[in-house]
Amino acid sequence: MQVNKFTDDIDISSHERFIAARKSTWVSVLVNCFLTSGQVITGIFSGSQGLIADGIHSLSDLVSDFVVLIANHKSKKNPDDDHHYGHHRYENGASLILGTILFIVGIGMLWSAVNKMKQPDDIPQVHIVALWVALAALVIKELLFRYMLAVATRVKSTMLVANAWHARSDAASSLVVAIGIYMSRLTASITARIN
Repeated sequence: MQVNKFTDDIDISSHERFIAARKSTWVSVLVNCFLTSGQVITGIFSGSQGLIADGIHSLSDLVSDFVVLIANHKSKKNPDDDHHYGHHRYENGASLILGTILFIVGIGMLWSAVNKMKQPDDIPQVHIVALWVALAALVIKELLFRYMLAVATRVKSTMLVANAWHARSDAASSLVVAIGIYMSRLTASITARIN
């Protein structure tokens, strides 16, 4: 009887973990859809390449979210002949994929920043609305990170922790974009006063 009770507890815990992962990931999908479209559209109309790039970075979060949804769905399956201990390894595989995506995005951000620093004169004047959108994205992404990390900690999921940190990397990129837009506007303002 104790073995069955223990197994039932595991099933309830696994089910709670599945539901929590699915819910938090769908919240992330909705937020990232909203941010991607808002950042890219604002970036186009305001002349901010950085905001467009940040929107594309938010799009990469959607890829991560769908990796989590697929792994979450696969890992909830019960043990079978091929997987005597269940399908929980899908979560480990998803964590590895998310870490790789995060690494690639980080390298891409570094590469882009170095290229822009080499040719600062090629950076166009950016409308102030781009700064406000970048700051709003920063706040939204940080709140999303905190929400996802709280869920990941509660259900003890390394996959959700990795996905939360991907959201935090987006917050960091939004901060860099906001600083870049501010410095671009400040430089243009100083140059206009001198001339």
